[in-house]
Amino acid sequence: MSVESIMESGTVTATASSFVEYAAGGRRRRTEIVTAAHEREDEPEHYGRVFYVPILRAIRAAARSDDPAAVLAEATAAAELNGQPRAFAEVSDGFLAWWRGARRTAVHCRSTVVRVGELNVAVAPHLAVRDRAGETHTVLFHLKEAPLTRDAANAALRLMAVCAGDLLPGAHPLVVDLRRAREYRLPRNTNTTTLDAWLTAEASAYTTHWHTTAP
Repeated sequence: MSVESIMESGTVTATASSFVEYAAGGRRRRTEIVTAAHEREDEPEHYGRVFYVPILRAIRAAARSDDPAAVLAEATAAAELNGQPRAFAEVSDGFLAWWRGARRTAVHCRSTVVRVGELNVAVAPHLAVRDRAGETHTVLFHLKEAPLTRDAANAALRLMAVCAGDLLPGAHPLVVDLRRAREYRLPRNTNTTTLDAWLTAEASAYTTHWHTTAP
């Protein structure tokens, strides 16, 4: 895997969240992910694009607020799309449980693109934090109702580790399943060679799936 500062024209691109869910998903879910990606491509206001945007914006504000609960409550009260009120409430509760227990401070980070085989994967952490020991972390949130799988978490963690220098030098990757307030870190004994080979194979599958289902 390599970090690309500029995406090549004509290449297939997926967000990190979509790609790791695809990699760890079953046949039906993989098809749903690629189909939805095609639908979103030319629709800036597509349901899948905008659904979580307000609560993610509120989370970033809450992480810098003296009253994070109030910030999140305001975003939940303003939810308009079908399913948003319950989803935002569950995400907010999970974030507050995680945030209050972690005692971290929000810091700035960047985004980048990782080249995995023939696939460009856009890696944009939802948050970056500094903990009480002074260590920094880039954080990717899992927001969906279905629990995050260990394979998907490991895939996301590896992607962020590979491009850590571009995101926030010296930072450690962290994935949080927000609705369950559960943290994931890459185990110390992870065989990254095997993990990278799996990700490259899944990137090839995603790219092929994309081209064969193009409208």
